[in-house]
Amino acid sequence: MNVTKSRMVVLAAGLMGAVGVLPVRAALPSMKEKEWLGYFVGVQTRAFQFGFTSDGKATIKPMGKKGEPVSSKMAIPVIFKVMETMPDGKVVSRQIQPESLESAQPATDKPENVVIKGKITGDAVFEIFINAERGELALGGRLLEPGNVKNPLQFAIDLRIPDVYADAKKKTGDKKEQKAFEEKTARDRLLLIWTDKKRVKQSLTDKVDASSKEISGPGIAAMQLELSAYDDKKLEVTASENSSIQLENKPPASLIEGFTMTWTADSAKDPQGKARLHIGMK
Repeated sequence: MNVTKSRMVVLAAGLMGAVGVLPVRAALPSMKEKEWLGYFVGVQTRAFQFGFTSDGKATIKPMGKKGEPVSSKMAIPVIFKVMETMPDGKVVSRQIQPESLESAQPATDKPENVVIKGKITGDAVFEIFINAERGELALGGRLLEPGNVKNPLQFAIDLRIPDVYADAKKKTGDKKEQKAFEEKTARDRLLLIWTDKKRVKQSLTDKVDASSKEISGPGIAAMQLELSAYDDKKLEVTASENSSIQLENKPPASLIEGFTMTWTADSAKDPQGKARLHIGMK
């Protein structure tokens, strides 16, 4: 064997060895359509666009007047997560392992009871449910196995409303601009319906602690958010029976600066994971 050939054999062996130790990625497949490349699930309506990527990241993008999604800065991240309650009562979020995600169903832009299975750090196993019907999303999920995690775990879904006026506020240096901004946002509003049926009209401009009982009450069953930044579209979110929503922000701050709504189900009352978070926009 000549020197050149010998070097080639050694190099090939080294490459084979390297390949042998590389982790095998088994992410979800992606749709082939250009507009949905990288997405396992997509939903397009006249009011919004929802996408769930092959590595488990999801977003809701309200549609503008010209039929195009609003700026990415105003998109609403949808976070599927598992919360762990530590012995001291502190709640932390466990990270989803993207490579663990799998589904028996193909990638689709017409999701009908799609089930996605995956793991978090600590090897706890969970399921995510995605369905679209009549222009509305129905999301859910449940914990299947605790894995190596000894503390209590709970499946949850976050919708993170961003500071949609962050750029506009930077340009309001004088009184005229400030007045124009106030007029633009005058119709913005948030209506909450607590689980005890009480209706609450919540200010978006007052500095508050969103997780307080004065705002989130005993839990929120439904809410309607209207923002001029979304071309006055109304985001409607409803928690089905045996589930509820809790609001959270970084107080003291106004809700118009951004907040998170977290949906959870009562696993004792809903062991089969039938509870859903319904999301619509009109």
